[in-house]
Amino acid sequence: MQLKRKLNLFDATLLVIGNVVGAGIFTTSGFLAGELPQPMFFIAIWVIGGLLTLCGALTYAEMAGMFPRSGGDYQFLKEAYGPGAGFLLGWVSFWVITPGSIAALSIALVSYVKGFIPFSHLLPEKFLAVAIISSLSFINYRGVRLSGTVQDIFTLGNLLIVLALALGGLASGNGNWQHFAVTSSASLPFSKLFGPAMIAVIFTYSGWFVSAYVGGEIKKPERALPLSLLLGTMIVTLLYTMINLTYLYALPLSRLKEVVNVAQLTAKTLFHPVLAQFLSLSIILAITASINATILSGARIYYAMAEDKLFWSPFKRLHPEYNTPHLSILSQMILACLFVFLGSFDQLLSYVVFVMLLSSIATGLAHLILRFRKPQLPRPYQTWGYPMVPLVFICVYIWIAIQVAYSKPLTSMAGIIITISGLPFFIWFRTKIFREENKRDKEYSTF
Repeated sequence: MQLKRKLNLFDATLLVIGNVVGAGIFTTSGFLAGELPQPMFFIAIWVIGGLLTLCGALTYAEMAGMFPRSGGDYQFLKEAYGPGAGFLLGWVSFWVITPGSIAALSIALVSYVKGFIPFSHLLPEKFLAVAIISSLSFINYRGVRLSGTVQDIFTLGNLLIVLALALGGLASGNGNWQHFAVTSSASLPFSKLFGPAMIAVIFTYSGWFVSAYVGGEIKKPERALPLSLLLGTMIVTLLYTMINLTYLYALPLSRLKEVVNVAQLTAKTLFHPVLAQFLSLSIILAITASINATILSGARIYYAMAEDKLFWSPFKRLHPEYNTPHLSILSQMILACLFVFLGSFDQLLSYVVFVMLLSSIATGLAHLILRFRKPQLPRPYQTWGYPMVPLVFICVYIWIAIQVAYSKPLTSMAGIIITISGLPFFIWFRTKIFREENKRDKEYSTF
């Protein structure tokens, strides 16, 4: 059995948007207001961050068109560096990145859901988080088309609310355009604009590459995959810029500084306080879409690894009726639920942030390596602005990785150790492959 292509360009684009637009856009701006004293920089950093993210999307788009299979970075790293590089990324994704992200997002979702569901206070938060993980995993278990439809509904619902806030807020007349005026003649140091503020923005844009992980289930992938990455990233950039224009229109930077619930404060200023409650609904939709996208994409990594005999063989089995990698989904669900009860996922995730940055850098370099080593491979889409666009993406992520390693050296080193712990298992899987091939060769020679 093979995965069936049931998702179209619309689904893939909304998958990208839903995976990116999470709670970060409703909270990050308060931190930025404290870091950037000038209104023009407060808005410009979102545009710059979006353009840098677009460089990443353009870089990934070429490889996604070349290898329209499930697995995303796993496939790209494997093709450029060999199976070991792809395996280590898949290994740390299976044990830490994916289940830890699902657990963290579910706990965050519970904090908002409890205010909307009357009986939620009767359930402990951890049990409610487990119920959310189990429900969305069951939807993914039942089929990729069902999962894609759920993703579309939650993402579109969130987009409508955010657009209503942005467009309605700017047209309300209750803000002040003077908030955009330069407050002083002091210039902003380059290091300040590209310091912690830019790191926060880049992380708020993270998740834009998710459609590449379900390449084996997208129709006309050579066209749809690159387009979904580009369209999704551009739409998110426009959306993020608009919402921050609305924040600044509502309140001056001095009022936004260090405020966590920036969106709700903006809504109370521009609209009736009761309408601000709708933002909690938007956050609920956004986080739910992110969880669903993570469940959908994560399971495809282990499926792809098992297909290559670099993971336990049950993970490549497809459900006879639903045609989903059901054992991958169930294993991922169990690990995420365990993380919820153990409560140690926050620390684990902090360990692998540096590894995630390194994998993005390695994937960007893989683009250059494949251009040099395998120029004969068909490229349905070729990156605009090559080689400058990939180089910009690589340099930005190298710079962010250096900043993270410098600020948290022990945590970064722990992440590398966790990743390298997969090497003995990689050797074991490779040894099994060689034994099977030798056995097959002997059988053929005897025949």
